[in-house]
This record gives sequence, structure tokens and C-alpha cells, in this order.
Amino acid sequence: MAISDGLTTTDLAIRAHDITVCLERTTVPEFDFISLLGMAARLAMHLRGVQAVSYTTIRDVAVYLLDFPSSTVVKPVLELLAEAEFVKLDTEGNTIKTIIPDIPFYENLFTSLGNCANNLNKISEPEYLTLSLMKRLSASPMLVDHVYQTGAEKKLVDRVIDIGSKGNFLINRRARGRSVLLSPTYFPENVNAYTDLVAANGAGRVKKVLELLKLNQGWPLVKIESERMIGQTPIEEADILVTRMLAGEGFLPPPAIETTHAGANSFLFGPRPGKAYLPPEKRQVYEAAMALVAAVRQGQLLPAKYAIRSPIALLSAFRDKGYLQANTEAIEQYRQVAALRVGRIEKLENNWGKLYLVDLPENREAVDMAISMVSGAEPQVNAREDIILSLRQGEKYVESLIGRKRILENKPIEIDEESQDAIDSFLLRGRE
Repeated sequence: MAISDGLTTTDLAIRAHDITVCLERTTVPEFDFISLLGMAARLAMHLRGVQAVSYTTIRDVAVYLLDFPSSTVVKPVLELLAEAEFVKLDTEGNTIKTIIPDIPFYENLFTSLGNCANNLNKISEPEYLTLSLMKRLSASPMLVDHVYQTGAEKKLVDRVIDIGSKGNFLINRRARGRSVLLSPTYFPENVNAYTDLVAANGAGRVKKVLELLKLNQGWPLVKIESERMIGQTPIEEADILVTRMLAGEGFLPPPAIETTHAGANSFLFGPRPGKAYLPPEKRQVYEAAMALVAAVRQGQLLPAKYAIRSPIALLSAFRDKGYLQANTEAIEQYRQVAALRVGRIEKLENNWGKLYLVDLPENREAVDMAISMVSGAEPQVNAREDIILSLRQGEKYVESLIGRKRILENKPIEIDEESQDAIDSFLLRGRE
């Protein structure tokens, strides 16, 4: 085995989760350990703050919401969570009847789950190399030539890179005749990486796009393309091509929301505010924040009927009051916020519903982060009681790692030479 780079049991769980999200329902024969651990981490995060729940409900959530490849993997995943003491299983013979979750805070979640899975001692050489490489790439891009120099067999390295490229958890691209590996988690975890990117030679257009997106976090790609504007600033066709390329290659986290009235729309995020380094176990807080921002941008800019007047007002009301005013659409509007365990829907009379904040430290942190994101281009206003989050039935949030994959499926047109040179310079800087 090679490329350990201080791989810890916490890293095992974090990177297995990232890989599993990117793979969606794709099955990799070599990835028994990664798949089990990744699915366990993903399910655990959705069970945090949940009361006792039936096995049938868990099974349906796993298969239809979390993209587990089949219902047969749900039981072993729950057994791993029970081994980690994250859940208690009420069984009748070999049948699981009810699950009682007791999921710890994110940092402890990944550490405890990684320790438990590591004790199984079932990790294969391809899996270890894959996880080590993902940990290494979370710190910086890496020349493929350097991966071959780590001591792993060339055939194994080629197989891992091939799986990663097809599974969208590795980005393998050419820069000035050299192959460079990049992780789609690199930019969300490292704010300083954006500084490196715009500091490259000839970075004028790239810098312009990044700065506009930093001021207009969560702006819909469809609005950028149709209006040729990011926020209120006009842009050129070449800027749009750069935007699409950056989103597809993992530079701009692009979660998506699918609705019955507006179809599937990607929401682009530039450099996030805050500390330069985001601990990987905190990235789920960032994902929740992006989900909230995407939701309010959907209601603000792509509403079915009632437009959100102020994302800041809505998010501030959610944080300060701990709830949003009841309305007849709440059950449909907020179901993905509830699925992410950021909020809880209370069903009232006459099919009215009310959204409450699930009062956990990471959720308050996510709301604060979301407010910080949308504050760049919007003046602060007082929160209003009557703001409506305009999402309709059929709304589905698509995580940023998968959203990048969706954008990449529509291959972007080649960008201009100046912007390509800037990106190549960034990828090769310090990688020689």
C-alpha cells in the first residue's frame, strides 16, 4: 500500500462518505469497505436528531432519498451503526422492527464510525489506496506522475484513477501536456485555493467570475446563461463559458434543486466566507448551508408563484425565532430541509404546516453560514413574518458533489486561451 499521508480512521469515514455520494447508485466491485462505511456515514447524518423510526421508513429513505443501490444493503449498514453505538435496534428474530438513533455531533460521528469500521479489518489494497489518494488530494492537486512514484503498482494506480474518474470523485485533466488529479472536495475545504487560482498568470476573466460569485452566492446557472448577468452585473459569453467550466471541474460547488415548475437548476457558489480552512468533518455543515441558500435563491429567483423578497430576512427569521410562519404549502415546500435534518415540519389542521429549526449546534452554524453567504449582495433588513419559501411539490435537493457531475454531463465549450492558461498555471503551480 502507498500514499498514507497520515490517513486516520476519521479520514476513512469522511472520504468514504464523499466517494459514496459521488458514486450514487454505481457499484464498484473493489469497494465493499468503502461502500459500507460511506453509506453508514450518510445514513447517520440523516438520522441525527430523529426519534424512534420504523425499519420500513429507514429502508425507503435509504433507497429513494440517499441512493443506496438496493434495499439489501440497509440491514448491514444499520448493524454497523449499531456496532458503533449510534443506533439501538429493536428486533424480532432476525428482523429489525424499529431503529432508535443516538447520533453524535459530526466530528465524533466520523471518528467513532471510522474506528468501528477499521476494527473490522476488511479494507482492501485498492480501497486503501483510493482513500489515501482522496485524503492527499484534499490538500492540493497532484500530478499523476507523482502518484506512480509513491510505491503503489502502476496497474493498481491506473485502476483507481479509472474508477475515480468514471465515478466522479476524482478529476483527471490535462494541463500543458501533463495529467493532474484534483478532488472535487478541494475547493470547498480550502478557501486559499481560490487566491492561488486568481493569482495565476492571465487570470483576469477567472478572477472576475469568482469575485462576482462571491458577492452573489447561490446564483442559478440558468439565470446567468439567460440574462448574461451574475447578480446585477452584466457579463460576456466568454464569462459564461468560464463559469460552466469552473462548476464542472469542481472549482465552484454547484448543488441543484429539481422542481416540477422549474425543472433542474444548478446554484453556483464562489469562495465561501469565513476561515481559510474548513475541517472536512465540517463540510456537511457547509453542505446544509448551501442547501438553505439554494432553497431561498430558488424561491427568490425561480419561484412557482410567490417570490421571496429577502433571503436574509427569511434565514434570519428561521434562526432567531426557530420557526417560519405556517402556510398551506409548508409540507411540500420544506420537505428537503427536513430531509437534511436542518428543520422539522409540524403538520397542523387543514393540511397547514410549520417549519421548525432542529436545534442542534451544526444546524445553527449552517444557518449562520447561509446568512453570511447571501449577505454579500443584499442589504440587511428586518425579518418579516409573512415571507413564504416558494418551493413546490417535486422539489429535490441535489448535493454539490453530484451537482458537479450533472453539469459535467453537458460538456462545456472550450474556454478562451487566457482563462485556460490561468487554470493550467494554478494546477501546475507547486506540483512540479
